[in-house]
Amino acid sequence: MKNKSIGAELKKLRKTLGLTQEEMTLDGKIISVGQYSKVENGIHEIGVDTLLELLTIHDGINVKDFFLNLEEDYSKTMKKGNKDYSPERLSEKLVFAFYRNDLSEAKKLKKKIDRFKENNELKLRATITVAILSGTILDLDEKTKEDISKNMFINDNWTRERDSLRLFSNSMIIIDRNILPTLMKSVLRAYTAEEHLSVKIQERISSICINYLYVCFKKHILTNVEEAITFLKRLSESPSLMFNKILGYYFECLFNGNDRDAAMIRDILAKSECKNFLNKLAS
Repeated sequence: MKNKSIGAELKKLRKTLGLTQEEMTLDGKIISVGQYSKVENGIHEIGVDTLLELLTIHDGINVKDFFLNLEEDYSKTMKKGNKDYSPERLSEKLVFAFYRNDLSEAKKLKKKIDRFKENNELKLRATITVAILSGTILDLDEKTKEDISKNMFINDNWTRERDSLRLFSNSMIIIDRNILPTLMKSVLRAYTAEEHLSVKIQERISSICINYLYVCFKKHILTNVEEAITFLKRLSESPSLMFNKILGYYFECLFNGNDRDAAMIRDILAKSECKNFLNKLAS
């Protein structure tokens, strides 16, 4: 993303929080201070994942409001009557719609994206986005499922992009069973080797592990199951991660045939009135 509106919005937000550029970037741990300064001035691009990390690492930031304000800025800068968007612009808008769970906007963007003769990856991304937001991903035709399995996650950096990881997590139920383990291995390789992952990153990857274990149990896939469970076991003891650690043990029980402990965990969930989650877990 390279746009003066993004930089201006970040600068306004940073000043509202009373932060220096060093504090905003955690002394350059998220993005170097020099690069961040260029982002604020609209002369350097920033990746979606880096942007979201900046927004979620500090207290007092409403991420949805940030994207809403940014979308309004885009609208104000558009020339009247100009409805021809570039693929890059549409891709950015699609991310915003996905993050805001805005199905109506996603459908409108998909119609525009489908008009392109090329850019198959963007078309697939739009298809997945609409399918996820509308709850119809299982209804996609076999040709589309095959295209998603083979072509959706081929970018070398997709495991580092938050929106790509979220798409992967939500679409793995339809990804070819022979391809899914390879993609999951890429995710695990990218994060298990790192030490001191932030709680936010642990939450993100552990959720992917849980979805993966769920799909694997349903489809009788064993590849990378042990590795995913190990990742969940090694989560830090942050309160926000405890539930995912418990689910890691739950799936370990399922795969090892420990029905007694698995039933005990389901019983606890039922007594805790987690009915919707329990129904999905047991479906």
